[in-house]
Amino acid sequence: MTVAALVGGCARVVGGTARAGDPQARPGPPVPIADLLIEPARFPAQYPAAVLPPTDIDRLMGEIDGVPVGSEVVPPECAPLPVLAPEQAAAQGSDEDSGTRLIVTVARPVPSVRARATQLAECPTFTIAAAADAADASTVAVKLPPPPPVDADDSYAVDQTVTSQAQQSASRTLTLVALVGDVRVTASWQRQASSDAEPDPQALDTLFNEAVLKVRRAIPR
Repeated sequence: MTVAALVGGCARVVGGTARAGDPQARPGPPVPIADLLIEPARFPAQYPAAVLPPTDIDRLMGEIDGVPVGSEVVPPECAPLPVLAPEQAAAQGSDEDSGTRLIVTVARPVPSVRARATQLAECPTFTIAAAADAADASTVAVKLPPPPPVDADDSYAVDQTVTSQAQQSASRTLTLVALVGDVRVTASWQRQASSDAEPDPQALDTLFNEAVLKVRRAIPR
């Protein structure tokens, strides 16, 4: 790189290459969010996976949070923090024999991960209802297991059971969450219409760690 400097009316040419520590160096553009998503081939063999189309991601995020899009939350302070104009990508694998799913998402920008963990701690139970049908209500029970030990800037775990009051059915979702730079990474184990099934901790932990590691390699400390 060549830089021209003016000193006392005279020009002086300074040659050299900009390095990371030089004032002239500028950070490159952020890695596209889709490139930070773990590849479906990295899912466990019993969970054949695929990348989800963008039109399905908002619905999926609502399912992971236990609050489908458009739901009314009581008390309202338990509603997930809004994500404005997010970049999102997701992959999902299903075990047809057990009826369980593993889901990985990456999103940017996101609200404070720590604020969401604090909010969940203060909301051990809350109610959700479809905006169009208040009688179709469900109760969400929240547990906070220990945070996952992972190379991230922040992390937490949440175990949620959603019980439909009308249908008397329940679903369970265990989600591990990490913040790496400005990117939130989640890995979830989920089973619909059953709260008795136990999570698959080995598959979930392995997938989560690999998903976080991929983002960390792209966004080093």
